[in-house]
This record gives sequence, C-alpha cells and structure tokens, in this order.
Amino acid sequence: MPENNAQTRALAIPEIVTSILHQMDMRTLIAAQRISRTWKDLICTTQSLQETLFLRPISHGIDLGSQVENPLLAEAFSSIFNTEQDCICLTDLTWEKDPAVREMFIRSEASWRRMLTHQPPLYRVGTFETCCSPFGWGWSKKKAGVPEDGLRMAPLFEFLIDRDWEGWAYGQVIEVYFTASLPRGLLESTRLKNWNEVDQAWKEMNGQFDLVLAINSSTTCTGEMDYEDQMEKREKKAKDKGVVLPDTDLTVWKRICECYRELGLKMDGFKMEKFNEGSGMWD
Repeated sequence: MPENNAQTRALAIPEIVTSILHQMDMRTLIAAQRISRTWKDLICTTQSLQETLFLRPISHGIDLGSQVENPLLAEAFSSIFNTEQDCICLTDLTWEKDPAVREMFIRSEASWRRMLTHQPPLYRVGTFETCCSPFGWGWSKKKAGVPEDGLRMAPLFEFLIDRDWEGWAYGQVIEVYFTASLPRGLLESTRLKNWNEVDQAWKEMNGQFDLVLAINSSTTCTGEMDYEDQMEKREKKAKDKGVVLPDTDLTVWKRICECYRELGLKMDGFKMEKFNEGSGMWD
C-alpha cells in the first residue's frame, strides 16, 4: 500500500509525468490523452510534447539535421509519402476499407487532420500541371497559401481528394515530390516543341518549393464516354454473378466523398494561385 501511495504521489507531479510521456512513441502518446483529463491537459499544453506529436512547429534553434516526415501520416497515407512510388494510389489507403474505420478516421476531431506533415514544417507548396491532347500540350505552375505554422495533413489530403471524378476514372496521374526527391528534369519527349521551356519550368520548382505536386492529365477526340453508367452496369453484372470487383481509385474516391457528405464535412484543401504557364502544338 505505501508503494502505491508513493506511485500515486509521483504521478501527480507534472514534471515526472512529462518525463514519462517523453519516453513514449507517438501512437502511445496520443492514447495517453485518454487516461485522464490531467494527462490530456498536460500533453496539450506542453510545447515539447506537441512538437513530438507534430501538432506544433518545432522550436527555433533545434536542429534535426533535415526535415523529418511524420511517421504516423507516412503509415496512414503511404502512397503520398512513398517517394519511390510512381503516383498516388487511393487503393493503398488501408483505413478506408472498413466503413466503421473510415468514418472514425475521417471525422472532424481526428488528430491526423491537425498534424504537420514534417518537422520542421513545410511552407512552400506548389503544383506543376501538364495536359496533353491530340492537338497539343500545356503546362502551368501554381502556388498555395500555406499557414505560417506550416503544412498540415488535412489541407493536403483534401486538396488531392477534392477533384473531379473524371480524373480518377480516366487515369489522371498525381505524383508527390518533397524537395529531396524532386527529379532534376523531366523525361524528354521527342514530340514536344520547345521542350527546354517545359523542362526549365520544372527544374525551377526545385528551388522554389518544399513540396511539389506533379499532376498530369490527357484528353482524347473520342468524346466523353458515359463512364459512370458503364461502371454501374459492370458492378450490377458482377453482383448478379456473385463476383466482387477489385477496388479502383475511383471507387475509393467515391466512398471517401460519400463519407464526408454523411458526416456533414466539407473539403477544405488549400487554394492554388497560377503564376506561370505555357503551351504548344505537336510536331
């Protein structure tokens, strides 16, 4: 009994509890907020613990050597943080598979929404968009307004999701490049006129931004097919045969958007401002 009393008194001392909390990994530290109101208040008001949880920018003067990605976000949004992957795949979102988990994850109170993607934070975010058609090609550069305390996950994720369904249906490609992984140049296409102009515009992104979203889309002359009707017929046919179709980026995107609607949430991704563009015709 005396030992328990001593333990209780020790855990009532904020400095001791803080020292214990500093030994926890991120997942355990988040769970520790449910132990008591006192612990939650302590975690929420201690600068160093908030930095550990990527909820506040790291203090000036602390050198991590390089920017460190948020490990929990890298796990939950693997294709966004995986620089070796060709493009973003919504089918990689494991939390999205189960409806109950999906709703719990997307809810407005979820901690991932407020988390910084990196420590120290990223501040400069841009897009490099290219589009090809049978008649020619074009490119544009845009920049986002990022809050002074850095890039958080909710605006990034919702910017990526808040796009027209045609992009996910017709093979729009979105690649994520953090500064360290930004290629020095694009793969040269012999069909492009003024290729140096396009390549130079891309290279300039390296010095201008901490994060670049490369978005490529294309159009054809065949006209828009009634893709949704075709998908509904395909799904009905599969259901009648008792066959479960594999998920596609489009089906995952639809479920995420529907979950937002059911929860009464709006997409609030960062807004982009175009600041440079170019175009040309095929040879």
